Amino acid sequence: MTDHPFRTAWRTRNLDEWMQALSPEIVLHSPVVRKPFRGRAAARELYGVLFETLGEVEITSELTSTDNTHAFFWQADVGGRRIEGTDLLRYDEHGKVAEITVMIRPLVSIAIFASAIGSPLAAKQSATRSALGRLLTLPLKGIFTLIDITASHLLGLR
Repeated sequence: MTDHPFRTAWRTRNLDEWMQALSPEIVLHSPVVRKPFRGRAAARELYGVLFETLGEVEITSELTSTDNTHAFFWQADVGGRRIEGTDLLRYDEHGKVAEITVMIRPLVSIAIFASAIGSPLAAKQSATRSALGRLLTLPLKGIFTLIDITASHLLGLR
């Protein structure tokens, strides 16, 4: 049995090989921004930053369905913290990955993720966008950490 291209991509960080598994019309839904990334060029740029920025990615579970979908549950080292997420992959009629939806939890992990990849991804466009991305994501980690601590306390969670 061969390894799934998603697993292989995270193990090897081989961007060219991963791009071959994606449909030319790939649509990528981020946990951070509302509008999706579209096409292989956008996917190459995004995964280039992800492969460079994320530390070890451990796939903890995977689910396959009969309707051309596959879910990977993972944990990753990002900026010195461990976050967890799920990537839901949908395939086209040619067996290529046509859509990826990423979900990350808890809320503070989205801020950590956004802070880690936002600026390097924006830097692909311009230094000004990179600086703006850094500025906008800087307070998120503190705000979401405070929300997490406060909400946990209010709900009596230990």
